[in-house]
Amino acid sequence: MTTNPNENLLLRRASYVLNSIVRGLDNVDLETKQKIMELCGEACAREDGDLQIAEKIARETADEEEILARVNKEISWCGTWIRKGKTIQSTCVKCGCPLVRNKIIEPTGTFCYCSRGWVKKIFETTLRKPVTVELEKTIGRGDEVCKFVIHT
Repeated sequence: MTTNPNENLLLRRASYVLNSIVRGLDNVDLETKQKIMELCGEACAREDGDLQIAEKIARETADEEEILARVNKEISWCGTWIRKGKTIQSTCVKCGCPLVRNKIIEPTGTFCYCSRGWVKKIFETTLRKPVTVELEKTIGRGDEVCKFVIHT
């Protein structure tokens, strides 16, 4: 984190606001909560440059093995993506979200839908087809690990 006192104050304020918004989403139905948080994940993928990397991978190869190898090498993530039957899976022993890792946002089950949106955007882009992403386990819901399962 930064050492500038004004930036620290701003980050702390942003943290309080974001955490309040996420808590407020507990007052809406599950579908709305998921849609809102998944949009946040898509925005994160765009803003941090990962979507541009995914687009480059998609332009350069259609081979799924190569796509997975390149995603694992070129896009920062908390685990390794592997093909298991008809799914692509990753298990993380630490939360993959930089906002959680840097203690800007509290890990919650609601915020995990943001990561689901990020994963969905990255893999729909690299694979060039719709996917669904299942949150089988999440640290934010109290599990020991996060396990993402992509159905292609």
